[in-house]
Amino acid sequence: MVALQEALRGVRAGRALDVGTRLGEFAFRLAEAMPAGSEVTGIDNDPAAAEKAREKFQERGLRFEVMDGGDLAFADGTFEVVALSNTLHHMENYEQVLSEMLRVLKPGGYFILNEMYRDNQDAAQQVHAAQHTLEAKLDCLLGGYQRQTWKREEIVEIFRRLPLEDVRFTDFFEEAAYDAKLEAKNRKLADEVEKIAGAPEYEALKQEALEIQARCRENGIRRCTQLLCAGRKKV
Repeated sequence: MVALQEALRGVRAGRALDVGTRLGEFAFRLAEAMPAGSEVTGIDNDPAAAEKAREKFQERGLRFEVMDGGDLAFADGTFEVVALSNTLHHMENYEQVLSEMLRVLKPGGYFILNEMYRDNQDAAQQVHAAQHTLEAKLDCLLGGYQRQTWKREEIVEIFRRLPLEDVRFTDFFEEAAYDAKLEAKNRKLADEVEKIAGAPEYEALKQEALEIQARCRENGIRRCTQLLCAGRKKV
């Protein structure tokens, strides 16, 4: 991942933390970008996700733990790098999580926030934004928490509030392989709504899913643009 490698240019070998790691894919990208001899740990509050990440990446030297991002079980200044990728919109208490990440980051260490945004997208990307918004509605109705993704400037504002220096923002597109995964999910979108059958929102969300699937057939689907935010903790 070129954007991440550029953001971490000059980082020292040491420990890196990926918060909300889910299946560990961004933790693996961190491991690729860190200098030799570094140790990467991914944490997630979902035991099933952490276990899947272990199965996929443990042989590559990554560690995964079950932990709440808002209450990190690490000492102050433990990590050279802390990262959060496409997880901010899943966190109701995101300000507490960002505060905890800052606490465990060493002075001079790198803070990475990677998040897709929903505005200024082409037709195929708008299909992804609409699909993601519907998935967020379903997640909330099923007892989870997920909000609509932010606009680009909203993400920039969140990051600029952190006490960081050498702040940089890089827009980039994900690899095409991710688009194929989105298309596969889109084919199942209307079926996913069946999980809330009988709920007051069912009919409206079913129709919304069918409309998004029709837009996908017309325009295709492509992942929304990603914004990689990078800065260093003030010494």
